[in-house]
Amino acid sequence: MMAGLLTKELRLALGSRVWSPPVWALLLALAGILFFCRLGMWQLGRADEKALMTSRYEARIQAPALPLDALLALQDLEDRKVVVVGHWDNGRQVFLENQMRGPQAGFHVYTVFLPGSGHAGVLVNRGWVPVGQDVQQLPEVAVASSLQVGGTVAYPSDFFTVGKPDYTRKPVRVSRLDIPELSAALGVELQPFVVRLDATSPDGFVREWAPAARLGMVPEKHRAYAFQWFSLALAVLVVLLVVNLRKNGDPER
Repeated sequence: MMAGLLTKELRLALGSRVWSPPVWALLLALAGILFFCRLGMWQLGRADEKALMTSRYEARIQAPALPLDALLALQDLEDRKVVVVGHWDNGRQVFLENQMRGPQAGFHVYTVFLPGSGHAGVLVNRGWVPVGQDVQQLPEVAVASSLQVGGTVAYPSDFFTVGKPDYTRKPVRVSRLDIPELSAALGVELQPFVVRLDATSPDGFVREWAPAARLGMVPEKHRAYAFQWFSLALAVLVVLLVVNLRKNGDPER
């Protein structure tokens, strides 16, 4: 019964012509159009998100840096500039694995900075270093004691990874940053955010913090993909209309 229903044709008279698609073709085309439109809308949504991130970064990077006390009094901290007074803790280094810079694999190096004010420690992203020939051999990243660091606030990406890091190995190597876990493993209270070290600081490595370097795909590219998906939806609609349109009185196909 269902097979018979699917092979039937709809008939819609349009003047001297009739549009009569098989039910199965109509359902398949509508599903394809809906699918392509949803993909297009998703791409537009991603474009809007990344455009907002870019505009927020550009606005906040122009603002003066805040001392840690003033920063912690705010609600929305992402991309805000901060200055922290204290000292580095070279005994607490973290290497974030699988960080690509072009075709080259490497690590992001995080070092705990202890504020002199008594606030919880700050995990500072000092930048990217390449993987050596021996992936088990980590580069030397100890830093001379500084009284002050500056940078921009960021929150670690929340994504799933397989397996659990070995926090007993020092320095710690992880494939994602889980600040509560790191705090327990390192034995120090940490702020729930990280600070991307200012590009002018001599205590860091390769640093590319601008959104264009971090987003993976700029808003314009998302919009271009959205246009492609909407074009495919339109193409399916045109094919559905044209292929099933014939003159009234023509034999069934």
